[in-house]
Amino acid sequence: MAGIMCSFFNSGTSFTPVVNTFNSGSGTTAIPSGASQVIIEVWGAGGGGGRGNNVAGNDGGGGGSGGYVKKTLTLTSANWTETFNYAVGTGGVGGNAGTAGAASTVSNNTFPTSVSLSGGGGGGGAAGSSTGNQGSGGAASGGDVNTAGNGGNLNDYFGAGAPNGGGDQTAYDTVGTTPGGGGSGGSSSGNQIGAAGAAGQAKFSYS
Repeated sequence: MAGIMCSFFNSGTSFTPVVNTFNSGSGTTAIPSGASQVIIEVWGAGGGGGRGNNVAGNDGGGGGSGGYVKKTLTLTSANWTETFNYAVGTGGVGGNAGTAGAASTVSNNTFPTSVSLSGGGGGGGAAGSSTGNQGSGGAASGGDVNTAGNGGNLNDYFGAGAPNGGGDQTAYDTVGTTPGGGGSGGSSSGNQIGAAGAAGQAKFSYS
């Protein structure tokens, strides 16, 4: 007997998944009607890269990447239209020494359960030196999953890649990849300055 493949639909209660992604700014976001779960993901911003040093022959350090946080929350009909706060960190600035990226955060607003998620920004890369010139990775806290950002490698001009979705940069003086990637350092040739880190991100996936 041939097998039968069946699809089942819960009529009257179907919900089309909704993904709200914020790549800049801050504000509030509401839970859509019909959602039974939300997965919140937060990336901190990447640090900027540092300048190369052609006298010493050393490349500038790449920026560290932002940290990553993930939290899953169960929702009921009482939660529909309730809100969360979000703030997306801006990327660090490249230069002689790169600046750190800013943290991205999510917290509860009218949603009654306490939520406090923070993806820290990556550290800025140092000017070209023989050791320790890549920025450190950002911290992460408040989630079911908390993954620190990448970075801190010795004499590395790469912009560090952010966990779970951020990209690294392997070319000199190249802006970090969203979300949360570090900007790469400058080449020692010509004392090239470093590049900016990528902004962070706050992502709400409803199902």
